[in-house]
Amino acid sequence: MRLVLAMVLVGLMVLPLSANAQTEESEEAPKQAVEQEPAPSSEPAPEEPALQLQLDDAGVEVVPSPPRTAGGYTLEEMDVRLRRAKIGLGVSAGVMVLGGVLMGVAAPNVNIMTGEDLGLFGAGMFLAFGGLVGTIVSGGMHAHRRRQRRELLEAHYGRPRRVQWDLARSRLVF
Repeated sequence: MRLVLAMVLVGLMVLPLSANAQTEESEEAPKQAVEQEPAPSSEPAPEEPALQLQLDDAGVEVVPSPPRTAGGYTLEEMDVRLRRAKIGLGVSAGVMVLGGVLMGVAAPNVNIMTGEDLGLFGAGMFLAFGGLVGTIVSGGMHAHRRRQRRELLEAHYGRPRRVQWDLARSRLVF
């Protein structure tokens, strides 16, 4: 086990820290990039108008642009961001569970006093701790994005009505 861990560490140390392009390509690439860039415009980029015209079979309609969050995201973009945060939360939780399983498998063979067979147990601890940190961070991101999406929906569709008691009819009103 120690031999495998040592081989992996030596293999990681041998890898280059950065990748460089070949000299012929690196000299030609900046020249091509400079030639293809368009001239910068002195005018600011136009923003999306508040109202848009749409043409259909019935005629022309004026449609307001979709509401956006403070960061400038539409509802569809927020759905994508929320889905990605949910995926990150699941992956982080999976890594944490995998680290726990590795620690559980290695625990009977570990002798803490002599330091024998700590490789698999240490790797499990590393994965479990990294998964825990990732779960906390991605859980916070997921909650924040879910809250932003809910606020965006309330701005678009209005706040959902709460249940109220109607005194005149003696009934619950939804």
